[in-house]
Amino acid sequence: METPKSFRIKYEVHCRLENFFGKEIVVKKCYSELHAKVKLNDFCVKKYGKEFDFIKVVSIKCEIENLLNAFDNIFGEKSIFDNAFTDLLKTYKK
Repeated sequence: METPKSFRIKYEVHCRLENFFGKEIVVKKCYSELHAKVKLNDFCVKKYGKEFDFIKVVSIKCEIENLLNAFDNIFGEKSIFDNAFTDLLKTYKK
C-alpha cells in the first residue's frame, strides 16, 4: 500500500467578485498530485462558497513532512537538533 505524502501547492483563487493571488498551502495525506488538487479544490469550495469559480495551480511539489522538517522550518536552516533527532528516530524504529 502506498504511503500518503504532503504536497506544497502555490495557487491562485478566482472568484466572481475578487481574485486572490500568491496563495500557498501544504496539503497532507495525499496519494498523488491529482488527489492533492482535488483536496485543495474541496477546501476552496468550502472557504469561498458561492463566489468561488476556479483555482489555478501555479506550482506543486511533493514534500516529505516529518519531525526534522518541522525543526528546519522553525529555525530556518538545519538545526543543531538534526543529528539528535535522527538518532532518536532510528532507535525508535528498531
